[in-house]
Amino acid sequence: MWVAIDASGQLPDLRKGQLLYGSILTAQGEPAAAVTVEMRDLRGIKVASAVTNNAGNFQMTGKAEPGEYVLVALRTFQIQDRPIRLDRPGLEVNLALPADSGKSPRMPAGYTVSAKQLQIPARAKAHLVAAHREFTKMRFDRARQEVDSALGADPTFGHAFAMRAFIKLAQKDPQGAKEDAEHATLLDPDDTESFIALAMSDNSLKDFDKAADAAQRALSVNPASWQGRLELAKSYYGEGELIRALCEMDSADIDFPDAHLVRANVLVSLSRNQEAKDEFDAFLREAPQDPRVAEVRRAEAALMPSNHAARGVDR
Repeated sequence: MWVAIDASGQLPDLRKGQLLYGSILTAQGEPAAAVTVEMRDLRGIKVASAVTNNAGNFQMTGKAEPGEYVLVALRTFQIQDRPIRLDRPGLEVNLALPADSGKSPRMPAGYTVSAKQLQIPARAKAHLVAAHREFTKMRFDRARQEVDSALGADPTFGHAFAMRAFIKLAQKDPQGAKEDAEHATLLDPDDTESFIALAMSDNSLKDFDKAADAAQRALSVNPASWQGRLELAKSYYGEGELIRALCEMDSADIDFPDAHLVRANVLVSLSRNQEAKDEFDAFLREAPQDPRVAEVRRAEAALMPSNHAARGVDR
């Protein structure tokens, strides 16, 4: 949760059209630099934004009607928000970021293969490549056989357990997938895919807090992982944190069918129906053979003006 710091400093020069100003601190009380700070209305539409300087200070200028808004701070994969009431120009808001619990990115530039994977026998790796090939062709039984062969060659092959988790998710067995994904993370705690498989499993089981933790762990290993960001956004959506989910999708800028579906669901919940329809259309263009197409078309039809109860689509 955000921690608010009461302040009553002198108001700045309002002739500059300043909406609000303040500072962002770390959990340790140090200035938090290069944090993007946004003010969004209750439909998630960005009204103003700023970036903190080296002293952790920010200021937003522009015009906005008095009322309720949400202040959002984005730093790497971390997103926090807090409701505010804009009732006068030059509002001061000072915030402290939460502790990162040791989840700060360990790899600032790119992603490399974990040390554990470098020790895997070539035979096990060959079977895993074959499993992935069968998986992309949706031949899940054959993919499972190849994974079993990979584990026969090396029972400590964490990535193979992660692959089996993905297969079980495709076969609608999220509990079995979660068990394999958890085992994978224990065998190789530096493998991004294992934590993504775990996040996907937890999201499928509607255990959104754990899904967010797993997605953040994946991003701590590889901050560039779009799958990690997608699962994080899904967990926020599942928890009803709609603006936070939308901010995550905005910052990730993912062009992938499921990303369009998640974004559409969020926009439906924010009553932004035309934008949601655009996202549903993008999903239908990119994944015309997806088994969820009929459901997406029904959800899109529900957005028509004559329908009053629009709903999203299961991810």
